Amino acid sequence: MNWFRALAIPFLASIAMAGSASAGQGGQVTVQMHGMRNSDGQVLCALFKGAKGFPDGEAAVKGGRTTVKDGKANCGFKGVEPGTYAVGVIHDEDGDGEMDTVLGIPTEGFGFSNNAKPGMFGPPAFKEAAFRVGAGTKSLVIKMLYL
Repeated sequence: MNWFRALAIPFLASIAMAGSASAGQGGQVTVQMHGMRNSDGQVLCALFKGAKGFPDGEAAVKGGRTTVKDGKANCGFKGVEPGTYAVGVIHDEDGDGEMDTVLGIPTEGFGFSNNAKPGMFGPPAFKEAAFRVGAGTKSLVIKMLYL
């Protein structure tokens, strides 16, 4: 299974299990996404703690979904414990909860924190997308990629 599919298929399950904004102490991560080619569907957001499982949606510690307006979308995660994280997002244009592909090449948009670019045959390394969370708010901006 290619990594784009591995990222997308479990997103909805991770969202249901992890919750998008669990209350409690800890930091907050806000994500502003731009560069969507249309306002169709939804954007799926996932927060990963550590390299293990990144960017497989089942490994996400928190997830969420949001709508697109004027080529932009926002999502956020509350109650984030201090540590090193990465974010992966998918512009699920048809709203089916999956990254659509043709011959393993995604036909829907995606992005990662730090605007980390995918490699020739897979996602970026966790360390390329990683950022630190402490107390307070960590704000990220992700430009969507379409292949």
